[in-house]
Amino acid sequence: MMSGAAIGQVTDYLRQLTETVRTESSDGARLVSDLKNNPICRVTLDQAVPCISLTWGRYATSAQLRFVHECVLELLKREGLGKILGDDSALAVIPVDDQAWLCEDWMPRAAVAGLKAAASKSPQAFFGKQSVANVQSGAPPEIALRSFDTLDEARAWLQSVSF
Repeated sequence: MMSGAAIGQVTDYLRQLTETVRTESSDGARLVSDLKNNPICRVTLDQAVPCISLTWGRYATSAQLRFVHECVLELLKREGLGKILGDDSALAVIPVDDQAWLCEDWMPRAAVAGLKAAASKSPQAFFGKQSVANVQSGAPPEIALRSFDTLDEARAWLQSVSF
């Protein structure tokens, strides 16, 4: 259970992140104003799995990547979901600092929030594939992570995972 001070720190962090993303570019402003329809990453609910679905549209700055993941964390909690489906096709790279943040900071919090499994379509770019592999290898053991050649394969595997 998080203390009031810890909750306040998370809220302050998300508030600062939101302002950074909103002011760094017009695409960032679109991301903040509409998670479902923007050029960086579309975040939706997929009732068929059920899961949170992320479709990366282009390179995301560090602030944008972290903003998306913080929003996903809130959705996991609010919707009571334990799965994420990602279309990482357009993911060019995840910078090393952000890979470390995902593994050491975000994923442990996501596991506490109920994340059990994530499946994704592999990035097309070499450095994107390397980035995803690095993040997967650093994931907590309680989260099952897999990459697939197609989104249909990723969805089918995710639907087969039970917990």
